[in-house]
Amino acid sequence: MLSVKKITVEREGKKVVNGLSLNVRKGEMHALMGPNGSGKTSLCATLLGSPSYRIIKGSIAFGKKNIAKLETEERAKQGMFLSFQEVPEIQGVGMSSFLRTVAKKQKGGDPRAAVEHVEKIAKQLGLSAHFMERFLNDGFSGGEKRKSEILQLVAANPKLAILDEIDSGLDIDSLKSIAAILKRMVKKGMGLLLVSHSPRIIKMLKPDYIHVMCKGTIVTSGGKEIVKKLEKEGYKSYAQ
Repeated sequence: MLSVKKITVEREGKKVVNGLSLNVRKGEMHALMGPNGSGKTSLCATLLGSPSYRIIKGSIAFGKKNIAKLETEERAKQGMFLSFQEVPEIQGVGMSSFLRTVAKKQKGGDPRAAVEHVEKIAKQLGLSAHFMERFLNDGFSGGEKRKSEILQLVAANPKLAILDEIDSGLDIDSLKSIAAILKRMVKKGMGLLLVSHSPRIIKMLKPDYIHVMCKGTIVTSGGKEIVKKLEKEGYKSYAQ
């Protein structure tokens, strides 16, 4: 599905990703961990085509298509989704109407069923009808913004989701609900790349692969043993 081969990326003349390779297949869940400043968010932004980042080496393919030169909108149309680490607030756009518009654009599905599914997920997340009529992320708490991102993910129903610290600001009950939603979507075939500092959500999700990123590249990959080592030693053994 997603094939990243030895990409090196610059932002404002500074190298932020350095020779990184990563493959995410259909129905796989990958977790990406690493210290602050290691390039995780830069990688996410690069994958969705942020103009602030310039690929100077390597390639990015989604399916069988080279997407390195596609605009962000085109990548989204191909089935890629990115949640923001810093979620923007958009006044004048109602949550409910925005989610309905996104859900109705799903290809090959029943628009009404898609909308009903989003509304069902909103209730699972404890979101009221009043919440759904507020402007998109406007004045939302940190946890509310994360729930908003999950609703957008459900509405878009992408082939690949890239979630940048989706767990921040969430209480334990909300975290459990979101973990259950993500598991169901992955089981149905969605690929997932989850960026997180928290071992808690990693333990809930039990990803197929856990990667540690330091100094712009992935320095090790494995399973739950990586989380155990990080809890005991931190990133010092990887950051040398």
